[in-house]
This record gives sequence, structure tokens and C-alpha cells, in this order.
Amino acid sequence: MGNIIIMRWYSNLTIQKALAEQMENREVIWAQFPRSKDKPFWARRTQVTGANSIDYWLNSLDYEYNSIGIFIGTNIFDWDAMDVTPPPFRTKGFGRKQFTNVWNQYLLPKGCEERDLVWEKIWLGKSLLFDFDNVENPMVAFHRADKVARYLTKVLKASCYMVFSGSKGFHVHVSPEDSLRLTGVNFEDFKEMKDPLKKIGKIYANKVVEIADAAQVSYADEDRSSNFRQGIVRCPYSIHPKTGQIVWPLSSKNLNDLRELKEASVEEIADILHDWDIPCQSHIPDEGKITYITPEYRVTDRGLIKWN
Repeated sequence: MGNIIIMRWYSNLTIQKALAEQMENREVIWAQFPRSKDKPFWARRTQVTGANSIDYWLNSLDYEYNSIGIFIGTNIFDWDAMDVTPPPFRTKGFGRKQFTNVWNQYLLPKGCEERDLVWEKIWLGKSLLFDFDNVENPMVAFHRADKVARYLTKVLKASCYMVFSGSKGFHVHVSPEDSLRLTGVNFEDFKEMKDPLKKIGKIYANKVVEIADAAQVSYADEDRSSNFRQGIVRCPYSIHPKTGQIVWPLSSKNLNDLRELKEASVEEIADILHDWDIPCQSHIPDEGKITYITPEYRVTDRGLIKWN
């Protein structure tokens, strides 16, 4: 048992349901970090349909032995508008490599036409995503993200949500509806382009910089890639493998508690956000580290919480 991680967080049904809620109509990306320290294994273009799907993928990736990170795409689409959906991790015949070719057709109007599908019925929207990081002091990232969230809410009247990344940064998600409004993008207007998602991704990435500048927060050194063509972000309620901490949507209380701080480590932030601690939920951090958690039952129907 010495090499097994008792994965209390990921194995809890309430947490699996919370993860599945974040994954609805989005690409799900799994990252397996082997205990052997071999190169990480990534599985993109996967679909999650509920807690059972979460459990299947975690077990397929041997989550009690390896450390698992989970990401979601910022694009929103309709799986039912596709003629083929992703296969299981282990399957005979039509597998993940073959599905990659199909997925690449879905990305482009021409590819959809070849499959007798309608591109704009598949691709429905996208979430603007702000990703603030600071290695030396994550609280610098927090206050920058908080200022942008305030501008989004108070000035632009947008619904947005702040999430602790579980490591050195904070994410600000903007609702898909307000993202469409703020960017002025109507996906159907781009259907005649060769690669609409590439163009839309550039518009979204530029809008993030524009909004941050308007909020008087420079975005010059921050990562815009989550807004690109097939951008991804860490899934709320997943575990950051490098720290073992939870990717945690921030409540009003969480925000107010953090606003009191000018400096804090990743572990200190996690400790402030959560009531309990358990053995570290990743093998990557140094021995003796722990994972801070909120009791799982409190996550029921918690979802993303509007910034306040």
C-alpha cells in the first residue's frame, strides 16, 4: 500500500458530480503523471456524460497510483450535433486515433460538410478566460484577477467567476452568454471562413487584453492561450498534480478572506480556503505535504459562484 494514494477527493461521488457539471458540452482533457516519472500521458477530445464517466476515466488512468490533472476546453458545443462521439479509453476497432481524424473534420466547416453536418450547429459558444499567475507571490495574481472581475461585474455587467488554480494563480471565467456579448461574436457569422475557430480565438484573446487594460491591469505578461482555437483551462474541483491542491471556485467569503492578504504561499492560500486537510492527493509534491479540502458534502450543487 505504500505506493498507493488514497484518493478520497476524486473517489467521492459528490466531487465526481461537481466535475461532470463543469464538463457538460465541453472537451475534457486528462493528464496522467506517472509515478515512474515517465513523460506525462495526455488524452484530449474526450466526453464526460456524468459521474460514471469520471469514475471510468480515473480508473482507466490508474488514479490511485498516478497523479491526474483534468482540464476542460473553453469552447462550448453540442455533442448531439456530431455523428460520432469519442470512444472509451480502451476499445477495439474504432479508437482514439481514428476519432482524432473525425474531430479535425468537426473543427472546420469544410470537414463538417464532408460528413453532411452543419458546423454552426456543433460550435455554439466560448468562455472568455483570464489567467493570472505569479510564481513568487500568488496573491499578486489574486489582486489582479479580483480587479478585473470587479470591472467585468460593475462596469460591463457581466457574470464572472474567480477560481483558485490550485497553484500559483487565479482564473476569471466569463459566462458564455456574456462572452458572446462582450466580443460581439456570433458563431454563425464565421461559418464561411476556412477556420472560424482560429479567427474567433484571436478575437477572444484580444478582448481579454482589452478588458484587462480598461480595468487598468496589464495583461502583457499573462497567458492568453486558454482563449485560442482549442484553448483549455484546469477544471474546477480537479486536483493540481504539482501541488496536490484543489482547483477551487471562490465564494464571497473566500474572496473576502483573501482580500485581507498581500502575500501568501500556495499552501497558505489553500489552508485559508478550506476547513480540513487530508493526505496529499498527488505523489508529485514533497513528502509530508497535505491537501486542504472543504468537506465534500458542501460541494453539492456548488458549481461556479458569481464574483461578489
